[in-house]
Amino acid sequence: MLHINRATLLGRAGRNPDVRTLKNGGKAATFSLATTEKWTDRDGRPAEATEWHRIVVYGPAAAAVETMLRKGDPVLVEGRVATRTFRDNEGTNRTITEIVVAGAQGTVSVLAGRRAPKSKTAPEAEALGDAGASEPEAPEDAAADPGLGEPVPAAKPGGQAPGSVGACPGLRAGGAGA
Repeated sequence: MLHINRATLLGRAGRNPDVRTLKNGGKAATFSLATTEKWTDRDGRPAEATEWHRIVVYGPAAAAVETMLRKGDPVLVEGRVATRTFRDNEGTNRTITEIVVAGAQGTVSVLAGRRAPKSKTAPEAEALGDAGASEPEAPEDAAADPGLGEPVPAAKPGGQAPGSVGACPGLRAGGAGA
C-alpha cells in the first residue's frame, strides 16, 4: 500500500523567520504562514477565515529563508505534516502540528521577487573592476505579482535544481523579479 504525507500551502508569512543553529551545526528556520479562505455567506455578505500554520525548514534552505523571507511575503510551501508532543515550562504536555521542509521532501518558494544578498556591494564591485557583479533591484510592483512563474524541476542527486537559490534546491525565488 502506498502512503503519502504531503501538504501544499500558498499564503503569506505571518512573521520574519526565526533561525537557530542546531547541535549538529545545521540550521532550522521557523515561521508562521497564514492561508485565508474567502466566500459569500447566505445573506450575500463577504466572509473569510484565516488558518495559521507553523512552518519549519531545515538544512541549507533555512539560511536562504532567513535572508529572503519577510513578514507579509507571499510564499508557497510544500512539505510533510508532522505532529509532536512536548512538555512546556509549566509541565503541561502540548501537541503541535507543523509543516516540515527538509531535504528533497519539500520546497519553499518565496514569491515576492526578493533576491539573496550579494557578497559584494556595488561600490566594492566597481572598485574591483567587476561592473556586472551587482544586479538591479526588482521593480516595486514585482511583490504585487502573485504569479508562480515556471515550475522548477527537482535537483538530481548531487546537483542543483535550475532556478534554485544558491546551493539550496529546497528554496526557489519566484514572481516577476525572478
